[in-house]
Amino acid sequence: MQVGDSVSLNKNSHHYLSKVLRVKKDQQVILFNGSGNNYYGNVKSFTNKSFNILIEKKIFIEDKSSNLEVAFSICKNPCSDLIIQKLTELGVKSVQPLISTNSIFSKRKIDYDKKKLHWKNISISASEQSERSYLPNIKSIISFQDYLENCLFDQKIILDTRTEKMLTSIHTKHNKSCTLLVGPEGDFTNEEYEYAKKLDFSSVSLGDNILRVETAAISAFSYLNLMRNSKNNA
Repeated sequence: MQVGDSVSLNKNSHHYLSKVLRVKKDQQVILFNGSGNNYYGNVKSFTNKSFNILIEKKIFIEDKSSNLEVAFSICKNPCSDLIIQKLTELGVKSVQPLISTNSIFSKRKIDYDKKKLHWKNISISASEQSERSYLPNIKSIISFQDYLENCLFDQKIILDTRTEKMLTSIHTKHNKSCTLLVGPEGDFTNEEYEYAKKLDFSSVSLGDNILRVETAAISAFSYLNLMRNSKNNA
């Protein structure tokens, strides 16, 4: 897509412009490709099925998001969908869905490729809503063990209901990669906690309350992201 091009939008984008933003003829809009390029265009015409937009300007936006990943044990919808949506809005770099011992899902019904595409579409909609120029990397579902054994992040954190050490005690640096591991509703098993510890994951708590997976993932990521960005901008 280049300046001077006329573009038509797909069904999902058309719905967002027409039903959510209620865009009209000659209105200015911003399109993005998920990898830093923002395209400023003018709506030349539209029908019930398509928008015709003339691209007038292209601007590249530098990616300044923290190198933070959230790995979470998949759960029944709308839990997993909400995690993807809200973490995208908050600026997560990547999301890794996991299957742990107590993950709640149907092995017979889940289609891994279809589920990944579904989550990617959620991240696109959330990026549009939050005016985010870069899409997060929604990774394929893997096992808890595979993730731990191949995890190469500089800093590795696991939310642990058994520890008294609070997340607020963790010191992170913006330029260091970091992963946050969040367990299922039924919690990680003792064996999983011990295995994570063996592979250099730091155990931290969010307090005494027992939280849902989505609450824990969103609140913990929000805190880490805020602290890393605050230190970087200080």
